[in-house]
Amino acid sequence: MSSEKGITLGELTKRLKAKLVGDPQKEVFGINTLKNASADEISFLSRSSYIKDLKSTLACAVIISEDQASLASCDVIVGTDPYLLYAKCTKIFKDLEKNKVMKGISEKAEISSSARVNPSACIGPFCQIGDNVEIGEGVSLGSGIKIYDASKIGNGTKIYSNSTIYHSVIIGRNCIVHSGTVIGSDGFGFAREKDNWVKIEHLGKVIIGDNVEIGSNCSIARGSLGDTFINDEVKIDNQVHLAHNVNIGRATAIAANTAIAGSTSVGKNCTISGGCGIIDNLKITDSVNITAHSLVTKSINKSGTYTSGTVLMEHSLWKRNAIAFKKLKDFIKK
Repeated sequence: MSSEKGITLGELTKRLKAKLVGDPQKEVFGINTLKNASADEISFLSRSSYIKDLKSTLACAVIISEDQASLASCDVIVGTDPYLLYAKCTKIFKDLEKNKVMKGISEKAEISSSARVNPSACIGPFCQIGDNVEIGEGVSLGSGIKIYDASKIGNGTKIYSNSTIYHSVIIGRNCIVHSGTVIGSDGFGFAREKDNWVKIEHLGKVIIGDNVEIGSNCSIARGSLGDTFINDEVKIDNQVHLAHNVNIGRATAIAANTAIAGSTSVGKNCTISGGCGIIDNLKITDSVNITAHSLVTKSINKSGTYTSGTVLMEHSLWKRNAIAFKKLKDFIKK
């Protein structure tokens, strides 16, 4: 990752609150892998398996732990958690790309006269902003975004192109919503009337806290009665579906292709891996880790790691194990 504007190692280390062993006046323009970094980029070492690349890297400096700093032949930025410093470093270089940041309000945007848009907001072409919408300070909206009536977008939030924010959605400060995501659509709710379905109108909201990131092509349904909540610091990967009245606790992370059914509550500091399914009306306590492709059918009341499904194996072996699994109940009776 490279920026057209550089930063000195001294200033970079100061922002990272780390320790520099090297020349503070060296200017760097980006961050890259050990193998691919050039002489005007920095890199990082967070796994011992990459030490071999450390010896041959062209990077002018490497983010590294104290106990491995002596292995580097270039300048080093030392910290207790190199991977965390790397994450913070990417944010610094991203912010340096000021020449790529859109400014102002496009003449091709359609904004209701009753909308309240902060003068510092950036609104791209073909955006449509509805009645009584509030757009906060420093908000950035890509092209083709639709925000329906009475929604609120908090300070510093960035929404990428072609996303749709339905009515009465509240998004907090410094959030990121990636392209194609839909927030606030109706949930899947119907009542039977003989051979027909009667739609249950969804009258609630979606309320999203601060510093939340939502990946591309996600769908988050509004509450039917009551609201759907996504609390502060939640991180959601691409193509995740959250149904009506779901509540996601603070700093929980949800990986791609996971679906959580209506009125389920997930606690704080949980991790839900890719491709998981969680049925409706469950409660999952804090600090639960659910591994990939798990199907959760009952509430989880104890913190820890949970797994369902089977691991990959040769098909012939899987068939034999599947047959044995079918007979397991009979074996237990015997």
